[in-house]
Amino acid sequence: MRKKIISTTCVLLGLFSSLHLCSGKFGTPITDDVSKLSELKQNIPSDYEIPVSYVPEEVAGTCWVVLNIYPLERSLEKLAGMFGAMSSNRDDINVFITMLKSLRLTFDHEELETAMQVFQCHYRERSLLSGLYFDYIQDLLRAATQGTSSFSCKPQPCLNHQQTAEGQEESRKYRWLKSSSLLLVLIPFTACIVLIVWQVRRSCSFTLQTFVIIKV
Repeated sequence: MRKKIISTTCVLLGLFSSLHLCSGKFGTPITDDVSKLSELKQNIPSDYEIPVSYVPEEVAGTCWVVLNIYPLERSLEKLAGMFGAMSSNRDDINVFITMLKSLRLTFDHEELETAMQVFQCHYRERSLLSGLYFDYIQDLLRAATQGTSSFSCKPQPCLNHQQTAEGQEESRKYRWLKSSSLLLVLIPFTACIVLIVWQVRRSCSFTLQTFVIIKV
């Protein structure tokens, strides 16, 4: 009986330990494999651009990690697909994909989805140089280990890109009309100046010819 109790206790301790490693409530899935980022930075050309969708930290606030974890995961999956199955780069990238997936599972799925929908208009599409890209991953993972992520943040007002584009178009039209109006004024004015100068020169020439004739 005593052996059964000890055995059951060990099993429970094992389950608790696994929860401690996998659940955001007891720990963090971020491991020492973060050091592989430096290897990736060396193996991938510094001028190589990697596309990623993200919400800036100054906009996301405390939701920065929450809002960017899934888009970064998708970006890494696309990057991994650029390498062959036997590539060490692909293996290292898959480590971070697994790490981000484990981190994402520590959050409530519905809350995460809702937060991403609320901030949808703030997502930006950019292509980052490989060095900046891996620095971005490192910053996000570091913020995740510090436990600064939460859902208690409010989005800033959405910028209506359509209205902005229309406003820029109207501004261009206004500048063009203004320039056209200025040209319509300058052309007749310039023509008048040229005509006056031509008349003055003609009068002077005629006067000079008359004077020479009279003198002769």
